[in-house]
Amino acid sequence: MTTRNLDELRELIDHLLTQWALHSDVGTYRQPAARRGKSFTSPDITRAAIVDGFGRHVHKTAAAVVTLIDAGHVTAAAPLVRQMYETALTAVWLIQSSEDHGVKALLSEHTRNRRALQGDIRQARSAVFREGAEDLPDTDPTPFIGSLDSVRSFKGICLDLEPGGVDAYVYYRLLSTYSHASLGVVDLYFAPSPEGTYLPHRRPDPRKPISADMMLYFAAISMVWVARAYTYISHDKEHRSILRDAARYLDVNPEVGLSDNYRKRHSTRREPRSD
Repeated sequence: MTTRNLDELRELIDHLLTQWALHSDVGTYRQPAARRGKSFTSPDITRAAIVDGFGRHVHKTAAAVVTLIDAGHVTAAAPLVRQMYETALTAVWLIQSSEDHGVKALLSEHTRNRRALQGDIRQARSAVFREGAEDLPDTDPTPFIGSLDSVRSFKGICLDLEPGGVDAYVYYRLLSTYSHASLGVVDLYFAPSPEGTYLPHRRPDPRKPISADMMLYFAAISMVWVARAYTYISHDKEHRSILRDAARYLDVNPEVGLSDNYRKRHSTRREPRSD
C-alpha cells in the first residue's frame, strides 16, 4: 500500500467528487455484466438502487471527512472513514454477487435488525414506543430466505473479495478501534505515567494514531471502489477510465472481484429454486 501526501490526496478527493457529480445521475440503470441481456427484475432494481445509494453516501461523507481533517480533527474522522470503507466494499460485493443472493442477504439482515428493534421497542418504558411497535415496517424476513450469502459479518464480505481477504478486514478493524467506546479511544488521551507514580498522566492534546494523509488515502480508495461499483449499472466508460487512473495513482486495484471463497460456496451448494 502506497500513501500520498496530504495536498495530493486532498486534490484527488476534490477531483473524484467533481467526477461523481458529473457521472452519477444516469437516469436509467443498466444491467451489470453478469446479468447482461436479462430483463430487470425486482431484485435487479433493488441491487442497483442500493449501490447507487451507497455511492452517494460515500461521496457525501468524503466531504465531511475533508472538513474534519482540514480543521485538525483527524481522529474524529476515523468513524466516518470506516463507514466509507465498509460501504464501498459492500457495494463492490453486492454488484457482483450471483443472481439475487447478495440482495436477499442484505435485505434479510435489514429485516433481522428491524425485528430486533421491534422486540426492544415492545419492552420500552415509553408507552409511545410500545404502542408503535407493531407498526414498525420491514420486520418480515420470509421473502429473503434461501440466500447462499450473508452480510452478518463484514469479515465474510472481505473474504468474498479478491483482492481483499483478511488484509482488507484488518484495515477495517484498525479503523474500528477509534469508532467505538473502547479503551483504544481512552488511550488517546493519556500517556504512560512517570516512573514511580500511579495516577493517569493526561495528555494536553490527544495522540493521533492515524495520520491525516492515511485517513484521506482510505477515503479516496473507498470513493474509487464505490464509484467503480456504480459504473456496473451506469456503463459510463469515461467515468470508469477516470477511476482507473485514480486507482493507479493510489496504487490499488480498481477491479476488486469475487474470490475463490465466494465461488466455491456457490459451486458446492445447490442453488435454491426460485419458483
